Amino acid sequence: MFNRPLNRWVMLAAHVVINFVLGGVYAFSFFKGPLMAEFHWDPALLALAFSLNMGIIPIPMIIGGKMIDQGHGKAAIIIGGILFSLGFILSGFVHTLPMLLLTYGLLAGFGSGLAFTGNLNNVMKFFPDRKALASGIVLAGVGVGTLLCTELAKFFLAQMSITNSLLWLGIVYLGVLFVTQFFIRSAPAKGSGGIPASPMDQDWRGMLQTARFWMLFIILAVGCFAGVVINSASVQIGTEQFGLASGALVVSLVSIFNSIGRVVWGAVADRLGNYRTLTVVYLSMAALMVLLTLGSGAAAFYIGAVGIGFVYAGVLTIFPSLTSQNFGMRNQGMNYGFMYAGFGLGSVISPYVTSAIGAGGSYSPVFMLAIFLLVGGVVMIQVMQRMGQRAINQAKGAEVH
Repeated sequence: MFNRPLNRWVMLAAHVVINFVLGGVYAFSFFKGPLMAEFHWDPALLALAFSLNMGIIPIPMIIGGKMIDQGHGKAAIIIGGILFSLGFILSGFVHTLPMLLLTYGLLAGFGSGLAFTGNLNNVMKFFPDRKALASGIVLAGVGVGTLLCTELAKFFLAQMSITNSLLWLGIVYLGVLFVTQFFIRSAPAKGSGGIPASPMDQDWRGMLQTARFWMLFIILAVGCFAGVVINSASVQIGTEQFGLASGALVVSLVSIFNSIGRVVWGAVADRLGNYRTLTVVYLSMAALMVLLTLGSGAAAFYIGAVGIGFVYAGVLTIFPSLTSQNFGMRNQGMNYGFMYAGFGLGSVISPYVTSAIGAGGSYSPVFMLAIFLLVGGVVMIQVMQRMGQRAINQAKGAEVH
């Protein structure tokens, strides 16, 4: 019964549900307050838990990418999901910050990367005709998962401590994973003939030798730095700089609009093209950062933060498709694992910089730094578009001859 073929849209739905679980890690700005209240940890040091979680993700993504390319995408999802859930469960027993860095930071981060790459790149191989849309829909599950996790955490926190809440969140995640995995199948291995060949096909070794990879890597790191400023510290920014009484609402709104944005930007990229869409995304993020820098009051904050949540969704939605556009689909699993290290770099630096520079209650210097990086990113996108087209023309010419 559970081995029969499945409609690809059914599998897409199952992958979305898996990302509901994985999105729980992005509710860290909601966890920070209760953790500081219970353990009195330094905010900048506590931010290392999120930085470690994000920073380690590229390593399991490379491991999981190899599993996907060899036809074991479902195994990557299951193993990663179990480790991710255990990271939360074991966080329920922590008493010191190093213990939290190990459980929430390293273990949950490793599991997240393994399951995330399995989830995203496995399902993309079933949608060669709608890659950006498929990745956008799957990635939308992350934003919804952040919202669901926040609401579930609120329910648990009303009855128990933050550590017990993390424990029960992990148990719930494990249960969802067990049910959902019955509706997932592994994409064909790259050597099976099930993945069409492309003149752009390159394995990770060849990819790392190209200037195009490193240009895309930097562009991704820049975009992620700007987006994670809001993802990791929206509550603190809202309450400390803009005078909000509580930041819980903005976490929910950012999650909702981030989820909507992933579907929207995926559809836009399939029509407008990856480079043009990415340019719009970076310019929009820079404009919203200007609003946060110059604005004051709740209205400016909500428009800026929620807008960035919506626009930032385009970065992670477009880059999987952009990677396959430049280096083919056959090695997408491992290739995107290496590319995703750019996300890890931006995500490790961003929370620490935000906490350190914003320690005085004003985050405007962080916003100005993000603006500078995003404008530089727009310039690099224009250069990369020309480099990418030249590489496509050369590959097609070589194929003809």
